[in-house]
Amino acid sequence: MPTKYPLHTRLLSSRKGHAFTLIELLIVIAIIAILAAILMPVFAQAREKARSVSCISNLKQISNSLVMYGQDYDDGVLAWTKRIDPTVTSRRHLYWTWLLQPYLKNGGGTPATGVLECPSWSTDKLVKAVGAPDCYNDPTYLNVYLPNGPNDGYYSSYGMIFGVQLEDINDPASGFGDGTQTYPYWLTGGSNWIMRDSGGPRPDLDYTRRFGEIVRPAENILVGDGGTWFKSGVASITTLGCESAEMHIKGGNFVFFDGHAKWIARNPERYLMQRKDGAWVKKFFYWAE
Repeated sequence: MPTKYPLHTRLLSSRKGHAFTLIELLIVIAIIAILAAILMPVFAQAREKARSVSCISNLKQISNSLVMYGQDYDDGVLAWTKRIDPTVTSRRHLYWTWLLQPYLKNGGGTPATGVLECPSWSTDKLVKAVGAPDCYNDPTYLNVYLPNGPNDGYYSSYGMIFGVQLEDINDPASGFGDGTQTYPYWLTGGSNWIMRDSGGPRPDLDYTRRFGEIVRPAENILVGDGGTWFKSGVASITTLGCESAEMHIKGGNFVFFDGHAKWIARNPERYLMQRKDGAWVKKFFYWAE
């Protein structure tokens, strides 16, 4: 009498000796390649999203430190740099990244570290954004300014709001510009201290902005993606705005004067607002009535 095997045993036994054909192997490989091509961009975008979240966390810590600084200094907005002091032997002591250390207690040296470093920052992204038609429209513009020498200092991958030099403002009550859509009014909310290696100080251009002066704190950037560095023999630089347009998935992270943080697509300086009197203003940098 023949031995009776369970059904599943007979089915397994019936495939004994069967092998994949070349066609079947190629089909499997093709399916795997297609799935990889579909999923890899998704994984890359998820990774960049995580970096963007980390970046916003850094910026929130920086903005909180700026508020604490203001509370200790008569509601003043910290200037991104202070005037050159012959007694200061290290240039890093001149920048906001060092001046915030009593409150931030992180980073402060060069190259940028800790909360002063964006995990997605790269000079390639900066150059690409600057070269865009709605920014400087010149991919070579930043070449002379980028920190790449032994005497250069890269202090942060974030930029801080700066003050507009009073000599450059057509109408301080309305802001820089003429109010047209192509040349809108704007007035940045930062403090201004002219740092000069020669020629002496310009007290007439130095001033401290107060947090209470900002008319639209929810529409004015305090800190954001960009950069702060020193290029030996060229300039000290802090930058944020259209330069950040490629930093995080075709946009950049910013914290505003009211404390809220968000990602803004493309160029944040191109968000325009029209006042009741018909004048156009740059909404995210404009603070005056």
